[in-house]
Amino acid sequence: MYKDIDIDSNNNIGSAIQYFRETYHISQSKLCKGLCSVSTLSRIEAGERDIDAFILETLLERLGKIPYHFELILTDFDYEAYQSRMEINKLIEDGAIDEAHKLIKEYDELASDKGSPHRQFVMVCKARLNELKGGKPEVTIDMLMEAIACTVPDFDTEELAEYFLSTSEFNIILDILQRMISTGMTDRAHKTLDQIINYLFWHSQMEQNINIYPKIAAIGARFLLEQNDLDRALELCNKGLEMNKGSRRIKYLGKLSLIKARATEGKFKAAGLWETCDKGECICLYLKAYHLFHFFDDYTKSDRIKKHLREEYGWEDID
Repeated sequence: MYKDIDIDSNNNIGSAIQYFRETYHISQSKLCKGLCSVSTLSRIEAGERDIDAFILETLLERLGKIPYHFELILTDFDYEAYQSRMEINKLIEDGAIDEAHKLIKEYDELASDKGSPHRQFVMVCKARLNELKGGKPEVTIDMLMEAIACTVPDFDTEELAEYFLSTSEFNIILDILQRMISTGMTDRAHKTLDQIINYLFWHSQMEQNINIYPKIAAIGARFLLEQNDLDRALELCNKGLEMNKGSRRIKYLGKLSLIKARATEGKFKAAGLWETCDKGECICLYLKAYHLFHFFDDYTKSDRIKKHLREEYGWEDID
């Protein structure tokens, strides 16, 4: 696919961005929407190397490419900012709230005029700190909403499909969805899930979106199952399982199989067909989920499945 790529050795990053953008038929305005101006992207593609490294990283991620950070470091500022981000993330992971708060403030001052990805990083860190401090989940969600709005200002409308999201941007949106679900914000969670599914539909040609679909399907289908929306839960499960075919990733197969089993079982019971239906499909799905959870040493889930199979299906010889 990429054999005809012709990248000027003096402009590897800019030429690569232009090549992949044109390969995926993405306009400059769509690729850089919410991130930088079209003129800035034109300068990057033309080889002008005075662009912030964090913007370069986000552009590459929006194209589904994994950037090598040190190839993007162009100035002393880029190096200092990169090191600061790594240190801040480590402090937050270690629960060092005061130290992290101090370094975030310094980073904010250092990068205040360097572009929207820096502001986004700061807001995500503040949201994580609020959660660490036991702050209200609603406040964390508001902070994450402010963070994604830094580079995706139309996120809270119906225009998400107009963007090409980086991995970092997508992860922020997923965090928002999961927190909305866990805090009972049902209507907002439905809207956000619909936005994500719509986005993945319109950008199904992007490799990273194909890879992430099983995770989205597992999160969304479980939420829909809890809302008793069995048809949509099954639809998402089936799509997630289909997208996972041929992939070596099996992390979400257990979750999807379990949700599909529960939704299928629920539909039979709701229709009054449980006593007379062929339960073979449900048993197969439960067994697949059981063995996958057992493989990943998630014995809590595998034991629950074993208990359910014994009580509901009279299935004793599961091992």
